[in-house]
Formats: sequence, structure tokens, C-alpha cells
Amino acid sequence: MIVTAAAHPTSIRAILFDLDDTLIDHTSAAHNAAAAWARELGLPGDQTDRWFAIERQHFAAYERGECTHQQQRRNRVRDFLGDLSLDDAATDALFARFLTLYEQHWRAFPDAVPALTRALEAGLQVGILTNGATELQQRKLERTGLDISGVQLLTSTDLGAAKPNPECYERALATIETTAHETIMVGDSFPNDVEGARAVGITAFHLVRGHSSDDLYSLPSLDLLPF
Repeated sequence: MIVTAAAHPTSIRAILFDLDDTLIDHTSAAHNAAAAWARELGLPGDQTDRWFAIERQHFAAYERGECTHQQQRRNRVRDFLGDLSLDDAATDALFARFLTLYEQHWRAFPDAVPALTRALEAGLQVGILTNGATELQQRKLERTGLDISGVQLLTSTDLGAAKPNPECYERALATIETTAHETIMVGDSFPNDVEGARAVGITAFHLVRGHSSDDLYSLPSLDLLPF
């Protein structure tokens, strides 16, 4: 499939990228970290599927505004270890160790830097809109070569709302001083990055890596973004 500029409005002034599993291979990093962490904790067998199931459950609660970002981390640790009596200090220390292992495996996808660079060269306002803690997401950019001048990091913790909440998108648009009809969004999560963006009038592209489709708004690679 080849996507051309005809696939999006001609008045585009800005683009928003998701971060995890769009620009950075979060899934591989988290899988490797969870496996190493579980071994350190002496847990039997392969625990990665269980960790991801717990992550999805509690991160979804955060995205719905039912808990803070820090609370979902603590809840994930308690569920993973099956010990709801763990105090906050203990869960924070345990999660910090997971993060250390996670950071060791951060990698940007090969098409990430070129996509950001092309967007800037096309004269677009460029933002990275991510559901995550600002400090952690900023470190990801710095460690993976994505901390590029002119690219603005927009996090759910700074914006006070998470994708797909319309307030998250509206506050992101206000921050980069653009409007919905002048902006495109690209990300791997259909509910968060596509449906959420479209709900406020943003043209959204669904990134499904390695999967070609006749849908002009579904991309197998960032290389095919229409600019």
C-alpha cells in the first residue's frame, strides 16, 4: 500500500505521535525486563504474560482516571507478587528495580527518527503525546535518540488527562497551538490513538507494524506517513 498526501487534509500544520510501541519498542523492552525481574524475585516459570495482563488491567484504570499513575504502579506490583499488604515504600522500591531492567532494553524503531525529522523538515509542529510519567518518558527520548529539537513531549501527567479522554487531546492541541482539523495523530492503539483522536476531529492513522491494509488510514510503517 502506498499512502499519498491525498489521504489527509491539505491544511495540516501539526502531527502528534504516540510514544510506546509507536516510536519505541515498549513491548519487547517490557517483556525482557519482566522476565529478568521475575527470575530475580524467584518466581517460577515464565511470568511475562501474567505481568502484561496485570499491566493492562491497572493501566486501563489509570487511563479511565480511577487512580494516579503512581497508584497503578503500586497496584501492579501487589497483584504480581500476590501480596496486597505491601506498603507503598516496598512497592516503589520493587517497581524501581523493574524500571531499571526496562530501561536497559529501550530501543527506538528504525523508522522513528526519520519520521520525526521528515515532519520537522515539512514545517509541521511535532508533538509526542503519551500516557505516562513525564520524567520516565523524557528519559526514553534521551536514551533512544528521540530527544530532537523542535519535538515537544506531551504527557498525560502534565496534561492532567490521559488518552483517549477528549480533554487530553484538547489540552495537547492548546499546548502546541493548533486545532483539530489542522492536526494528524499516529499511534498503535486503536482506542487511544485513533478513536480518541477522531472523537475531537483529528485525522488519525493507525500504525499496525508489518501489516499491510487497503485502509488508507492504516500504516505498516512510519515511513508511509503522508508528508
